[in-house]
Amino acid sequence: MLRCLISQLLGRSNQVLQSYRKDRISHVELELDLPLLLTKKNPLLIDVGANAGQTISMFKRVFDQPVIHAFEPNKTLVETRLAKDYGHNKNIVLNAAGLGAEPGVLKLNHFEKDQMCSFLPLDNGQLNPYAGEAVVSSSEVPVWTLDQYAHKHSLGEIDLLKIDTQGYDLQVLLGAEGLLAAGRVNFIMLEINFIPLYVGQPEFFELDSFLSKRGYALVDLYEKIWVENRIGWCNGLYQKI
Repeated sequence: MLRCLISQLLGRSNQVLQSYRKDRISHVELELDLPLLLTKKNPLLIDVGANAGQTISMFKRVFDQPVIHAFEPNKTLVETRLAKDYGHNKNIVLNAAGLGAEPGVLKLNHFEKDQMCSFLPLDNGQLNPYAGEAVVSSSEVPVWTLDQYAHKHSLGEIDLLKIDTQGYDLQVLLGAEGLLAAGRVNFIMLEINFIPLYVGQPEFFELDSFLSKRGYALVDLYEKIWVENRIGWCNGLYQKI
């Protein structure tokens, strides 16, 4: 009776009531599914493209004692937001750097919306809702490979590698070839763009093929953003099989 009443009220506001069992993968809610798939209390997590710490905050909600190595090329965000919120936590390592296919220095394009910062230029095609956004500044950023970083810091098995680098995700994966080949990454979560946001961004089939050839299977697509009745971008979660 109560459920029917709630459903009617939600229906009037064009909302839908969904229920999920806590012991089953929902394939909808990432925060519900992660602790079912990854059952360690203190997993080793890599956050590439940490921005203002949104994923770090989610990891801390989901896991009891996660160990997180975060990478954010926007130095200002690292020194202000990230350092303020997480600099005191001994289990969180903050790196003001980017990751890519090879070590070096790259130019980071800064936009008014800091979550849009990218090593790639913006695509100004008509499908891009951010077309026309101007670059407000640029900075030279150190770039490492994940293979290099993992070796230097003696990282063992990585439980989850999260990548959200505004079109640069494939380059990050290329820089982790050694880890992937050795089977040292259990889960990979990365941003997938279905519309052209950045010039040179990989297509979904490129990312999926790359991971499939290295023994990863798609769990599901989460946090979908829709643009004019089509999927614009989302997060894809892959598991080592």
